[in-house]
Amino acid sequence: MCGICGIIGGRSDEAAIDRMVAAMRHRGPDDRGTYRRGRIALGMTRLAIQDLSPGGHQPMASPDGDVWMVYNGEMYNAPEERRHLEELGYSFRSTSDTEVILTLYRHYGPACLPRIRGIFALAFVDLRDDPDDPTVFLARDPMGVKPLLFGRGTDGSYVFASEMKAMLASEVIPRVVEPRALRCLLEHGSVYQPDSLIRGVSMVRPAHSVTIRGSDVRVDRYWHLGVDRRSEMRTADYGDQVAAMAETLRETVHAQLIGDVPIGALLSGGVDSATLTALMAAEVGKNVRTFSVGFGKDLAAFDETDIAGRFAEHLGTKHTRLEIDHEMVRNEIDRIADAIDQPSIDGVNTYFVSKAAGEHVKVAISGTGGDDLFMGYPWHAQMLRYGSGGDFLAAYAESAGRFHETFSSSDVNQLIAPSLLAASGRNHRDDYAALDELGQSETVDRITALTLRGYTNNQLLRDIDAMSMAHSLEVRVPYLDTHVIDLALSLPIDAKLARGIPAAPMRDSYRTSGIKRVLIDVAAPLLPPGFDEVPKRGFGIPFGRWLNGPLRGFVQAVLTPERTARTGMLNPQAMARLQRILADGKAISGWRLWLMTISQLWAERIGIEPAR
Repeated sequence: MCGICGIIGGRSDEAAIDRMVAAMRHRGPDDRGTYRRGRIALGMTRLAIQDLSPGGHQPMASPDGDVWMVYNGEMYNAPEERRHLEELGYSFRSTSDTEVILTLYRHYGPACLPRIRGIFALAFVDLRDDPDDPTVFLARDPMGVKPLLFGRGTDGSYVFASEMKAMLASEVIPRVVEPRALRCLLEHGSVYQPDSLIRGVSMVRPAHSVTIRGSDVRVDRYWHLGVDRRSEMRTADYGDQVAAMAETLRETVHAQLIGDVPIGALLSGGVDSATLTALMAAEVGKNVRTFSVGFGKDLAAFDETDIAGRFAEHLGTKHTRLEIDHEMVRNEIDRIADAIDQPSIDGVNTYFVSKAAGEHVKVAISGTGGDDLFMGYPWHAQMLRYGSGGDFLAAYAESAGRFHETFSSSDVNQLIAPSLLAASGRNHRDDYAALDELGQSETVDRITALTLRGYTNNQLLRDIDAMSMAHSLEVRVPYLDTHVIDLALSLPIDAKLARGIPAAPMRDSYRTSGIKRVLIDVAAPLLPPGFDEVPKRGFGIPFGRWLNGPLRGFVQAVLTPERTARTGMLNPQAMARLQRILADGKAISGWRLWLMTISQLWAERIGIEPAR
């Protein structure tokens, strides 16, 4: 796992690539490197996971030096593809997965991407057609687990990087907010791809590549959700469906345990992470390192570490529990603002559990994606209830939009700085059509696709990458492996919801509500008796208690009209009204307070320049 960056063309100074690499040192403290050729420069900072020797150094060149590469990620099927390439006559100088991908590209070109099972953002400089005018090829993994930003510099260059801080360190990307993305952030709690919060910078979409040759830029898609669905599973006996999911998860966890460093697990009180931890323990034996965060008895409604502890005891793991309070959040908040890369309503929980894990391991398995695949969110049930007829997308936007809405569109009109308002566009619920990747499929599959390409991609995965890499920790997400996704999209609705539409999925137990049916039955032989008789909980932070209580003064100090005027994102008049409300002691949504506070801190630390 690494941070990667590059500059193509333009007139940037030679030190630009070094500044970009330095801005991502936290992503890879083990090594760093750069490559320059004419007006092209590549950079990387390495977190060594596979092949800890200098043989894994990047940028990496082919034996004859005609292809150069930087790569952030992990390839889980590298051993199999290495053997395949050796049969074709290739030899290897290292045991790193980087060299396997480099060799695949040399042999197959862009067609190598579907062969890579893993998480990645990568870049090749290909000199083979014309050394004086090389082709630059960028690509991102199918689910967008690893980030890749891309933009045009003021000097005419193309710039790419794993993080926004590195993009800005090039000094050819203006530090100006994109108004449309700011509206999306305030409405949804995160920025929806391909937009970013900086004008002129986009996210390369998941499962897409970008080819740059001179002034020509081409974007291609190489993978689609559900492309390898198993049609026979739709009508298979339920027992066969459970067995198939159990085997697919077991094989996926086995594949994702590849590496030459210790691997742990992020263990919450939910069935998703507990199931993966159980499969991991079965592979490697006892004493797996597991990690969870809690809040103490006074905040028991938010704390699931008691359940996580029971899972850990049952599985025989070596468990670490970190208890956090408002003082820890206050002490870390500047570092959180640095880490988050782009503001988000979430991610603080991941920051702290990654902090705990990063002190002991370099890699951790996460249960992210279980709810997304197996109908585990409240709006999924609402969508089935209201979305079977009429305009499906309008119904989905209403259900999911209400669940995720931080500020209403009318609220946002008051919050955005007047200089940005006119360019901020419309209500972002209208954007769901672009995410409807399985628009011709059954309702259950459309809901899954919309969730994966919306909430999962734009909030969960981005926050996980930013917050874990702040602690030099690689997080792997087995539920979002393409093999698991293909199988999940092959299953009928009754494999995911046992009793039709649950009335209260977040209050009832797993068994009573019937949610995530197939996953519960996969977990049954692995987890302690009664695990399915507890209610599902979210992994949240008690922002309402803290920001309306002991941290209220801090919020007041950050969200002043004077400070917000200097960054030009939030409307100073709206902040003056907020100050009066806070001074009167009235309670405000903790999520809203957090989003405004972290957005302002981010803008200050990254040096946002007000729009002119």
